[in-house]
Amino acid sequence: MRELLNRFSLEAAKFNGQVFICLLLIWAVLVGCAMVSIRTQGFSARQQRMWIWVVACVPLVGLLVYLPFSVRREDLPQILVLMLQKDRLAKRARKSTPPKGERSA
Repeated sequence: MRELLNRFSLEAAKFNGQVFICLLLIWAVLVGCAMVSIRTQGFSARQQRMWIWVVACVPLVGLLVYLPFSVRREDLPQILVLMLQKDRLAKRARKSTPPKGERSA
């Protein structure tokens, strides 16, 4: 494994067929995961076809554009809890400060 990782470099001399095949394999897995994610979303059939076309035909940009849409709120309850706590703290802060124009005794 260490030998394979040592082959990855920005130097042109280390870029060979094995590195290219590994990168191609990683890319195929990423695109495959994105397509499975698109299929499991609540998109219409037309939207699914559009997203699959974008992800498959526009390398890297398609995956980056789909990234915000791949997050589902029900899969991230801890983030929602943090957002709710933040909202509650903001409401408390607003309630504790007196409105403008009123003087506190």
